[in-house]
Amino acid sequence: MGIRRRLSKWRNHTRIRTQLSLIGGTVLVLACGLLILYSYLSQKQANEQHETAAMERVIALEGQNLQEYIDDLSSFSLHLRSDFAFLSSLSRDITSDYSSQQYIENMLRQDFYSRQDLIWMELYLVQSHLLLRIDNAGKRVLSQPYQDPETLDDADRFLSAPTYLSVSPDKNGFLRVTRTIINAPQKTPLAVVRFLVGLQVPVSLSESHAKQGEILCLFSTDGTAITDTGKESALFGIVRPESAVLSLQGEQYLAVSQELKELRMIVLKPLALINGAANRTLGMNVLIGLTGLLLMTVILLFSIRHLTRPLSDLSLRIQDIGHGDFRSDAHLQGSQEVTGLSEEVNRMTANLSDLIRQNYLSSLNERTAQLSALEAQINPHFLFNTLQAIGSEALSAGNQDVYRMITALAALLRYTIRGGNLIALSTELEYVRKYLSLQKARFGDRLTFDIRVDEVLLSMEVPKLGLLALAENAITHGMADRTEPLSILIVCRAMPDWADLRVINNGNCIPPEKLKELRDSIREESVDLKKNIGLGNLATRLRLIYGDKACLEITSGSESGQETMVKLIIPREVRRHVQNIDR
Repeated sequence: MGIRRRLSKWRNHTRIRTQLSLIGGTVLVLACGLLILYSYLSQKQANEQHETAAMERVIALEGQNLQEYIDDLSSFSLHLRSDFAFLSSLSRDITSDYSSQQYIENMLRQDFYSRQDLIWMELYLVQSHLLLRIDNAGKRVLSQPYQDPETLDDADRFLSAPTYLSVSPDKNGFLRVTRTIINAPQKTPLAVVRFLVGLQVPVSLSESHAKQGEILCLFSTDGTAITDTGKESALFGIVRPESAVLSLQGEQYLAVSQELKELRMIVLKPLALINGAANRTLGMNVLIGLTGLLLMTVILLFSIRHLTRPLSDLSLRIQDIGHGDFRSDAHLQGSQEVTGLSEEVNRMTANLSDLIRQNYLSSLNERTAQLSALEAQINPHFLFNTLQAIGSEALSAGNQDVYRMITALAALLRYTIRGGNLIALSTELEYVRKYLSLQKARFGDRLTFDIRVDEVLLSMEVPKLGLLALAENAITHGMADRTEPLSILIVCRAMPDWADLRVINNGNCIPPEKLKELRDSIREESVDLKKNIGLGNLATRLRLIYGDKACLEITSGSESGQETMVKLIIPREVRRHVQNIDR
């Protein structure tokens, strides 16, 4: 509230030209800032998307080539098996057969030197319990006693169907390939071929990516790192096969991954390198934005000054009117609103001048109005006193019936002029009985009435003259042009939260057109002062006193068994919606 109050005070003491300038300047600054930010972020996003697509294409191609390389190694592990003499030698013990052993060693040496990427190659002869090994260091085949292949790494893979193959990374090279040569009919192992591939392929791939500022990380399917870039320990398990932006060791990278059968490739590229061009153009965009902001601010200030000048002139004219100068008119231009406001000020000035001229006449008529109001208050009391005098004369003359009628009439008159909006139901029913007794004296046996009320309602407050008005309407309209007897029944029933007040008569039914007119008058929310206490004004009083908590309904003719019934539903607990000004 304190900030809002200070802001309101500042606005009330600051010219509209200044306020518009501040608002316009703030909007321009925000617009330029958002435009520059949007341009930078859009370019940054476009760069990242373009780089991601390029990296995905490259890594997909490299993954395909690497998978073909691994498949070629798998095929190479079966090369010795294609020689029939070699295969037949494996089925027997060759330790005492020098020529067969030499043949196998030559085949092993020939296969080893057929590739440039092998570090060493081993052959385990199961039947001969002999291990043959050749590597780049010795340049010759070494033999040694047999080592059980089941004790080797990945034995559960290369000794198991259906592939009898194991391809896994090795810390001393790139990949270690192990293949079991089996006797197909018996599916028993004859020999195990095992060789280690050097790092030529991953080194070549890493160098190719390094030229682009990228980092290549290779993993086995079980999470073992093949490359050593310093990122592997924090990277594996984070990136899925799609691309992502990662924060590693305080720097953000765009990461793209590719899944192979035995390997997983992840390529990292620093976002700083990708967005370098966007960062370099950001300063230029800021400079261009500030220049445009300055130009637009000058245009905005000039426009605001031009548009608010007529308002300043109009403010001066209104100040003159406040000092009593009604002689000149304001003729302002600039926009439709300003022109219309100028015309309204001129019209207001003319009206004020007329009101000032009429004020003197109004003051002269004030006393006359006060005297008329006093006379209107005196006349009912004069009539009441006159009735009291006539009643005394009737009582002195011994005419009891005339005395009772005049006394009842005087009481009714006094009740009607007494102030108040609400009255106890017992009091209202007392005067209803007085009124019906007067009408009974008038119509004799042609009028009968009965009042039934739950005693719990007698102390409840109801609208003054409400039931009395309904009883008067029942006699006025029910007895019109009628010679048959009229019976009036007033029922007041108590419900848990409501009171059901009904006035029923068997007199003339209301025609449908008149019934519709009465119901429409009940629904109208305006007060018609030209009507006395009809149903429409009673409905209006109910809305003023109870709001939407009260209901007034009327039925007649076939709707209510050839009777006319007016039902009034009001709450037993009154919460006044208007102030009772008469008390």
